[in-house]
Amino acid sequence: MIKKDVGGDKKTPSVSVVLCTYNGAKYIKEQLDSILNQTYPADELIIQDDGSRDATLDIVKGYQKKYPQIKLYCNDNPLGFNYNFSTAFQRASGDYIASCDQDDIWREDKLEILVGNMKDNELLFHNSLLFTSTPEKIIGAKNAPDIVYNELYLALKPFVPGHECFFKRDILPMYKSVVDKERNISYDSLLLIISSVIGSVDFVNEGLVYWRRHPEATSYHVDSHLSPLKGLYLALQSYSDKHKRDIMVRYFRAIRPLPWKDARDEKIISTLGKGSFISMCHACILCLMSRKKLYPNRSFVQSCIKSFFTPFYLLRDNTAFLIH
Repeated sequence: MIKKDVGGDKKTPSVSVVLCTYNGAKYIKEQLDSILNQTYPADELIIQDDGSRDATLDIVKGYQKKYPQIKLYCNDNPLGFNYNFSTAFQRASGDYIASCDQDDIWREDKLEILVGNMKDNELLFHNSLLFTSTPEKIIGAKNAPDIVYNELYLALKPFVPGHECFFKRDILPMYKSVVDKERNISYDSLLLIISSVIGSVDFVNEGLVYWRRHPEATSYHVDSHLSPLKGLYLALQSYSDKHKRDIMVRYFRAIRPLPWKDARDEKIISTLGKGSFISMCHACILCLMSRKKLYPNRSFVQSCIKSFFTPFYLLRDNTAFLIH
């Protein structure tokens, strides 16, 4: 298949797809087929396995015989989900990198659309179409069209999964500098944060991946529907969990040295890296002052309440994913 010139430039951008695997034999064939049949072909497909004990490697090696652009690496010791991706990114040679899970299905024009819309952005992320049994039965889109993705929002309310990320390889030195300090930091959150502080991030509101939702998926979780008061009570109560506090402190200390564009954003990040109850309250006040960045689409009262308690909601909802 001939690569299309979607940008109008003389040099056609090269693309690396980075796929991390672990016991993915059940679904990986569908994913590989969808990557290898893109209308804008990837120059390389890097697959890094974290110690699979099923037929994953046999399947990949079978594809590798037919497709020389597949490069397979096997970790000597398990690295864990986040660090596996972080190290695999460093192997990429393309101008752009597409992060990829092992159990989804790509729309055939995903790379063509993303390359064509990249422009001067450091990173694009796109929408996903959710399904359980078959992609012909979509149960909805993941992201609303009016989502917020400034640097503060991305740091305090991470919501973009890695499979939606398409980014310039140029961000990797700064990315690696953070991972060297905190190797198991959430790789997708870090991609978004670094891209937003050093350049620009944009959203492509098209469902370019059929995102399989099943209990075995690493990112799977069941949303609980709490009343506002119950949710707030649990958020405040979460401060008593020392493990969650420690994770939050490590996360904010790791991203604190980044070149934040907004001085107040930097102050919020620095304050949350202290971990004391007083610093949490201080961060709440600062978040309230930044309510238009955190909740621009809510009423005045709603934005005030939700922005003020954002640090506690982060502690309640996201600490399981910040460093894992």
